[in-house]
Amino acid sequence: MEQTPFDLTPAQKGVLEALARATGKAIPALLEEALQGLQDQVQRRRENGTATEQATVTRAAGPHAARPPIWEAFIEASLDIPDEELDRLPTDGAAQHDHYLYGTPKRPP
Repeated sequence: MEQTPFDLTPAQKGVLEALARATGKAIPALLEEALQGLQDQVQRRRENGTATEQATVTRAAGPHAARPPIWEAFIEASLDIPDEELDRLPTDGAAQHDHYLYGTPKRPP
């Protein structure tokens, strides 16, 4: 096997070591599995017509992994919202959604 010189961050090394301990697999086997999953994901995107020139993959997935749940995408997107903006949101938004969406009078509590 040809050695490929590249550096991993301490966090990446830690993840690989933890996965090796948890699964009993060698790190090269884990890397091969992750790369195969990435290759499969890119291939599926091409087949579905969603691939771009530079496919961006946010996480390495197993060969049969589905897309992450939508709430994870919302959580990730919400991390970019400044706290000052979040503080301006109404605390009764769920109970009074008609008021905030359509301008109807607020319902009594």
